[in-house]
Amino acid sequence: MEAAVMLRFYGQPKFKIMNDGMTRVGYELFIRELQDNRWVLPADFTACTPDQLEQLLMQTIAALPAGIELISFNLEQSQFIDDRFIEMVKRVQATTAIKIFTELTERTSPNVSTAQLRAAAAKFHAANLLVCIDDVGTGDNTPDMVVALDEYIDEYKFALQNFRPFNRISEITATINFWYKMAADRGKMLAIEGLENESDYDTIKQYYPCDVIQGYYTGKPELLQVAADMPSNLID
Repeated sequence: MEAAVMLRFYGQPKFKIMNDGMTRVGYELFIRELQDNRWVLPADFTACTPDQLEQLLMQTIAALPAGIELISFNLEQSQFIDDRFIEMVKRVQATTAIKIFTELTERTSPNVSTAQLRAAAAKFHAANLLVCIDDVGTGDNTPDMVVALDEYIDEYKFALQNFRPFNRISEITATINFWYKMAADRGKMLAIEGLENESDYDTIKQYYPCDVIQGYYTGKPELLQVAADMPSNLID
C-alpha cells in the first residue's frame, strides 16, 4: 500500500492597481508536497489527480479571507486536455462566486498537440470557465500558440522574471509592449507578474496599467490555510 501524500497550496497574492495604491483581489495557487517536514515542489506535477486537486481546491477556497475575487491554479498541457480536469473545475466553480482561472503552463508535453489544446480550451469556454495563458512569450506559449487558442482565452499572464536579468523594465520594452498591445487589441485581461522592486511597480503603474499584478515586491507565496471543517487534507 502506497503511503499517503499530503498536498497543500502556497498562495501568492494578486493585486489590482488603484489610484491611491493597490488592493489585494486574489491569489495564484502553487501546489506543494510535504516531504521530510518541508513543503516542496512535487517531483511530477502531472501525478496530481483530478480528485486530489478538487479536494484541495475546495478546502482552500473555503478558508480564503473575505474580499477575495479570483484565484488561479496551473495545469500542465496533458492535464489541460483531460476532460476529467475540465469537469473538476466545473464542479468547483459551481460552489463559489470566486472566479477560478485555469492557467495553461508554458511547459512542453511532447504528446500534446496545438489542436488538442485548442479543443480543450473550447470546452473550458463552453462551460463558462476562465482560462489564462501562463507566461506568454516563453516555452510553448509562443505568439502562434496564443493566437491558435485565443478565441477561447480570457487572460494573458506576462512573467517579468522570465526575461531577467535586466536592471529596468525599459530594457525589454519591445517584448512587454507586444503583449500589452495584444491583450488590449484582443480584449483580454492582462496579469503581469514578477515585480521585484519599487521601480518595477512604478513602471507598471505608469506605463502598463493592467488587471492584476503580483511578485515578490507585492507579496511572496505563503502556505494557505484549509477549512477546519472540511475533510482531512491527507490525500491518498
